[in-house]
Amino acid sequence: MKKGFLVCAAFSVLVSAVFSFDFSFRVTPNMVFPSDENLGNGFGGMVNVDLDLFNFITIGAEGGYSSIKQEALDKNYSIFMGGASAGIYYYPFSRLYLSANGSYGVHSTSIDAPSVDGSGRGSYWRGFGEMGFRFTPSIVLNAVGGYESFSIGDSSLFSTPFAGIGAKFNFSTNKTTSSDNFWVSFDQDSQLYPAYSTMYKQVPLGYATIRNVSSAEVRDVHIAFRAGKYTSAEKECAVFSRLNRYKGVEIPVYADFGSEILRYSEDGKINGELVISYSFLGKKMTEVQNIVLDVRHRNSFLWNDPAALSCFIDNGAPEILEAAKYIAGAEIINLKPGMNSPFQYAAAIMEGLRLAGIVYSEDTVSPYTQFRNSEDVDSVQYPLQTLSLLSGDYDDLGILVCSCLESFGIGTGFIALEDDFIVLVDTKIAPGKKKNQFTGSDVISDENTSWLGLSMKNFGKGFTQARLAAAQKLKAVQKDYESLGDFNETGEITELPYEIVDVHAAWEYYPPVTFSGYRGSYKNPGKDSIIKAVNEATSYYINNDLSELIKKFRASGDTKKLADTYVRAGMYNEAIAEYSKLNTLSAMNNMGMVYSAQKSYKSALGMYNRVLAKDPDNKSALAGSKKIKALIGE
Repeated sequence: MKKGFLVCAAFSVLVSAVFSFDFSFRVTPNMVFPSDENLGNGFGGMVNVDLDLFNFITIGAEGGYSSIKQEALDKNYSIFMGGASAGIYYYPFSRLYLSANGSYGVHSTSIDAPSVDGSGRGSYWRGFGEMGFRFTPSIVLNAVGGYESFSIGDSSLFSTPFAGIGAKFNFSTNKTTSSDNFWVSFDQDSQLYPAYSTMYKQVPLGYATIRNVSSAEVRDVHIAFRAGKYTSAEKECAVFSRLNRYKGVEIPVYADFGSEILRYSEDGKINGELVISYSFLGKKMTEVQNIVLDVRHRNSFLWNDPAALSCFIDNGAPEILEAAKYIAGAEIINLKPGMNSPFQYAAAIMEGLRLAGIVYSEDTVSPYTQFRNSEDVDSVQYPLQTLSLLSGDYDDLGILVCSCLESFGIGTGFIALEDDFIVLVDTKIAPGKKKNQFTGSDVISDENTSWLGLSMKNFGKGFTQARLAAAQKLKAVQKDYESLGDFNETGEITELPYEIVDVHAAWEYYPPVTFSGYRGSYKNPGKDSIIKAVNEATSYYINNDLSELIKKFRASGDTKKLADTYVRAGMYNEAIAEYSKLNTLSAMNNMGMVYSAQKSYKSALGMYNRVLAKDPDNKSALAGSKKIKALIGE
């Protein structure tokens, strides 16, 4: 017997060393109120020792004593009892304790007069509830009420309700020297890329495990992340109404990074903090846990998804806005009515940047042509870096051109080929109408719009050569692919051999970051030189694309398309002659527009008035008439 006891004791010590247990010790003095008229009120008390499981279940043992008056004999029942108990409990509020319990065991009952029936041994059961106030995690004062029943053999001895006030003392074998109420671990999914810094508001940096190691549950838990100067504000990552003792949760860690993260010019690490705000027994508390982030340098980029390059295309840097506004401003006064305006602005932006001295320069550390299809980390310049350094690789030049166009409201896209980077300019031309304005394959379509392609490999040769080179490159790629692709009923390939990245669509997943405050050698070129270069580009377009379309529409007898093409080519008299043949409100409005371009304002106003005489609510005529009257002072 003694040997068995020592083995059990040793086993308990060993288990306690490996596992953490929570125990409670309850002392409950009580009064009993038998309903039997032969019995009077009594008193007693119970002692319970319970093992706490799962923060809501208790199992354990109990022992106690009750003394009940036998009124007829003026004697007392003396009851000694002991058994097993189990219960459930809950803290609906931080201080309020509720529980429901039951127990079963054996008793030994004696009476002052041994010869009187009622003495002996038997079984008992109890059911009772508790309501208490928690002063500290370790001490709870309870009001107790319940019912108990005693029997000897098959005969019931008596049953009685009882009530009392008790104290519950909680303690644990889990001892820690730390003052922290939480244990935290962090698993970073991948290295932090500053170019993706705005993404981390929605895409987690990694996942943190938060475990409550305090002596009680915590409530109203808010977990946020910050990283000193690198974040603009704390970013809330998770909220929990309640976190029980020893309960662990895994949460995503988000961040609201500021511009300072873009100053991180070398691979390294930064310290971050998880800020845990919570309520502990009604008291508001905050705990800060440090985590370390592995960070790439600001120019790092992986080509596993080319659309992610859109993060670098920035329409918000004031230096980019200023440069684009200056260049495009030179073209505004030279804008040709009827000709596609995104085409003209793209010519101005590209020629303006070229004339400012920006040139192609291969990245000697991570050349575009080698890293485009590599799994290695590439280095990509922000548009302001390319503008300031006056040079960049194919993708760097493309990012700068796209950024300048976007800052002036021109939509862009790109195609990242293995040996070239094609900038795409959104012409706002419906896919089915692109052949009314362009003849070459430099204009390609997706389901939404038509894109004008510009080869960054030919950036230094100017807008026209970049346009022609892009057409040749895309045509060659498509020709190689045609044997594998499917064709629609008009003979066009339905699956493109390259990925068109629409920057605006990509920004929904890869928001742009703004890199500013970097000064370099860039100086605005002369406006006259910009206008001259753009005129050369548009003249080439007129003498090639538009002249071919004029021949085509003359041959087909399509008066409307022929007139529209004359307008784009600046052949206004010829356009008026063709529109005159149509006698439609649309043609009259177009004639008003042409007269206005020729500065024949009275003729333009007369044409708009003819439209309004037939259709007083015609929006185009109303707008045109209002503009002309403002010009001539009426």
